[in-house]
Amino acid sequence: MSFKQSILTAIEENQNEMIIPSREYTSKEITWMSGYTQALKDMIEDYDNDIEDAIKKSVDFSLN
Repeated sequence: MSFKQSILTAIEENQNEMIIPSREYTSKEITWMSGYTQALKDMIEDYDNDIEDAIKKSVDFSLN
């Protein structure tokens, strides 16, 4: 499983747990889970942007 797929899986599992909880969570735990999900989404966004930049740099060339 790739790094990106691992993060996407964690996001999906966490969202599912928030929709259909396997146990009762405290409000503090729910807040933490929401923050964790957002942090994972931010990681995916950063990852996608970094990959895009790396691809652009790899195809750009310099005459120097």
